[in-house]
Amino acid sequence: MAAPRWMGVVLACLLAFGLLTLWVPERWAVSAVQIGIYALAGYWLVVAAVRDFPPRSHPLMIPLAGAALWGCVQLAAGTTIYRWATEVAVLDWFTRLAVFFTAWQLFAAMEERDRARVARWLLWFGFAMATLAILQKYTSPDRIFWLFATEPGNVMGPFEYHNQYAVFIETVLPLALVVALRRGPDRWFATLAAGVMTASVVAAQSRAGIALVLAESAVVLLLLKRRGRPIRSAAAAVLALAAVFTLAVGYQPLRRKFDRSDQLAERRLLYLSTIEMAKDHPALGTGLGTWAIAYPAYARFDDGRRDNQAHNDWLQWTAEGGLPMLALMLGIPLLLVRPALRTVWGVGLLAVLAHCLVDYPFGQRPALGYYYFALAALVCAFAAENDGHGAREDVQLEPD
Repeated sequence: MAAPRWMGVVLACLLAFGLLTLWVPERWAVSAVQIGIYALAGYWLVVAAVRDFPPRSHPLMIPLAGAALWGCVQLAAGTTIYRWATEVAVLDWFTRLAVFFTAWQLFAAMEERDRARVARWLLWFGFAMATLAILQKYTSPDRIFWLFATEPGNVMGPFEYHNQYAVFIETVLPLALVVALRRGPDRWFATLAAGVMTASVVAAQSRAGIALVLAESAVVLLLLKRRGRPIRSAAAAVLALAAVFTLAVGYQPLRRKFDRSDQLAERRLLYLSTIEMAKDHPALGTGLGTWAIAYPAYARFDDGRRDNQAHNDWLQWTAEGGLPMLALMLGIPLLLVRPALRTVWGVGLLAVLAHCLVDYPFGQRPALGYYYFALAALVCAFAAENDGHGAREDVQLEPD
């Protein structure tokens, strides 16, 4: 069943709205996105039932559904230490499942040319976000969109937390690199976009972000070179622009962070506390979404601030959901690695999962997770043939 174009437009608008309102502290912003996503998923299911067209399945739905259902098990068994937090987390995981399900139905049914158009829209959105983040940081660092006051810090566009901004760039930079390293009408724009995106992560002062941006860039270059692509001149242009923009935004604050003798510092203590928490609840965990409630009993230091995340999603998933939750989460990279490498630009999805080792891309800002799994559906659709059988040896965004 071909997807009506308006569904794709609505989904894109919902995800963009979610990212652009990440800074909103009230619940309405997230709820609006969730309602829209469930409405789209419900519409698709109704239409599929009326037309007797079975929805497409994908293995990635298993860990997503499993995580949501595992939270339901915790609620039913009464093992969660804070029921409301677990209910919110369950809703969040069901929404991630709904996002991936809907996006997979849409993208898998599209022709490759239409999917390439979606990818180019994403590239433009990423470039616009990076440009906005840089301009806002150096002209109005304490006001989002130059209008809304926020706490002083490394605010980047609508991202109040600079590391989560870096996560967003990690997902879209490989796309810019792939387009920049090919001969096509978008090559020079993509080269500019890649340079601006890289410099924006430097401006954000995200240590893990810049490390992963450099690592995924190297992986993209290696994969394209192994496929026989002439990339030397294009790579030099990207590197030159990235260096120019990095000098323009200034790299000294980030360098000072790398000069610290202990890069993990307090985070190491958070990790040890979370490991102890997981050891005490290996089977069912403390309850999804309850880390901040359980943590004070395991705290190893007190700096007068409230710690609401473990700064390691993998450890936090294990503490909150036990070993079964960890097993479900490990299924996500296992299922994404093949399509990510097949498309090349999908390696950004793997970079985010690596970032989870030192931060919380999936914590506190639900809309970022919704965007991630919608992008995962797009990558998987690019990697698979239109009829869902087999996979292409090479996925192209632009014709040679």
